[in-house]
Amino acid sequence: MARQVVWNKRAVAKFEEIVEYLENEVSEKAASKFVTKLDDLIEKLFKHPEIGRKTKKWKTVRQYRIDKYKKLYYRIHGQKLIVVFLSDDRQNPKFNPYR
Repeated sequence: MARQVVWNKRAVAKFEEIVEYLENEVSEKAASKFVTKLDDLIEKLFKHPEIGRKTKKWKTVRQYRIDKYKKLYYRIHGQKLIVVFLSDDRQNPKFNPYR
């Protein structure tokens, strides 16, 4: 069975928001770099799913810091890596339900 990435709706919406912000406010190169970095991180998580830190609130959800301000929240279910949330602490850290 092949591994697969599944994104929930909230994670997709946040991903699109971050990419759009980077394209409009920083540069297209920064947005592209973020997408590449995220792809590489997901590959790393497939190989070593336990490297993410467990969240305090949700025992099955782990977090991994993408960069200084952004975190990826995920869980592993069989051969699936489920991306449950992306956070950007600069934009409203209190909104993060996995904190």
